[in-house]
Amino acid sequence: MQVDISNPVQQRRFEKFGIEVCRVEYNHRTKLFTVNEYRPEYEAEFDDLDLVAIEVYESLAELASVF
Repeated sequence: MQVDISNPVQQRRFEKFGIEVCRVEYNHRTKLFTVNEYRPEYEAEFDDLDLVAIEVYESLAELASVF
């Protein structure tokens, strides 16, 4: 995401069991990652990829525990 500069904002979607759990966007201009979770509706911005990975992992694990 950080290397690909074809679009100013890169998006990635994360699914578990065919259900979209969250979306991560990287804005090249601001150099910030935005995590959008759908259950519950939540949005957070990070400047560190490791924090984004933790947030995505927790979202996927939470869905797996209630599914």
